[in-house]
Amino acid sequence: MENGTRPAPFVVPGVPNDRHPLAVVIVKFVHTAIFLGELGSILWLVVTGLIGRRDRSVAIAAVAVAAEATVFLLNDRVCPLTPLAERLGATKGSVSDIFLPEAVARTIPVWSTGLLVLAALLHLRSTLDGRGPARPSRASAERGDPAPRGRDQREDP
Repeated sequence: MENGTRPAPFVVPGVPNDRHPLAVVIVKFVHTAIFLGELGSILWLVVTGLIGRRDRSVAIAAVAVAAEATVFLLNDRVCPLTPLAERLGATKGSVSDIFLPEAVARTIPVWSTGLLVLAALLHLRSTLDGRGPARPSRASAERGDPAPRGRDQREDP
């Protein structure tokens, strides 16, 4: 320990002690996993909007996307993992660039926002059209509840 500083937890020959390449890889891996989960959630919202499905999986996807968007916006439109990767020694803070082409990574907020708007419009359309799940949920089917009816399936009084 020179000058009262602590040694790095691991040392890679040829890499300065303030760089932690393994930690950067781990952060990038975690970010990629989060990104793929969020992308899956966004695509699920689009698909379920197309087919008019409204169930717990849609709510979970919507909450996951809303939480990620909130964190991103509250952090001045910077992923919180970016400064972490930079502190660990990444030469470029964007942690998605290693796993995605730069053009895709750079435009994630643009195209993901477009997909979210599309999903919201599709869900709004299915709600206004009275379309819901074509089949009852597993829990309601087990209870013997009747299948939900859409606008054009209602019984006459």
